[in-house]
Amino acid sequence: MLSSLSGLVNILTLIVLSALLLGGIALMVARKKEHGRASVMGIAGCVVLLIGVVISGVMALGFQAIYQALGPGGYEPFIVVVNLVTLIVQGAGTGLLIFAVVARRNPPQPAPPAQGGWQQPQQGWQQGPQQQPQQAQWPQGAPQQGAPQQQGAPQQQPPFQQQQPGWQPPQNPPFGQG
Repeated sequence: MLSSLSGLVNILTLIVLSALLLGGIALMVARKKEHGRASVMGIAGCVVLLIGVVISGVMALGFQAIYQALGPGGYEPFIVVVNLVTLIVQGAGTGLLIFAVVARRNPPQPAPPAQGGWQQPQQGWQQGPQQQPQQAQWPQGAPQQGAPQQQGAPQQQPPFQQQQPGWQPPQNPPFGQG
């Protein structure tokens, strides 16, 4: 009874771990474009851990057959070698998953601009003669810069700040505002 329960638990463990690792591989493949090398390291880690699960499963399910084939004297060195291989495989897989978590991600790519929309020119390049941006026009009745302000009146801010060199304000459409 204990032997069959132990075998059932081993099979259930293999199924659950295999499903988790295969699901992890599928998710990382799906997100590879967004996560780049982190996703590749995660996939490699899951594959290595899956190999470790297979090795452990073969050992757990084939324990009696291996013991009978090798005998008590040959079984002990075999188990030591298999445990060392399993340790290396599990350590490498876990290490790859840890590195995948802390690895640098690909920077987010800006969305391409919509066709026909206004695009800001690249810095340092202007079409036509070089001109400084025009100063903002104040609404009528607003005090000009340098003009004395009335006491108690709130100080007004210009409508926009001076822009970077090379910046051009958007041009008006050729047929009005539409």
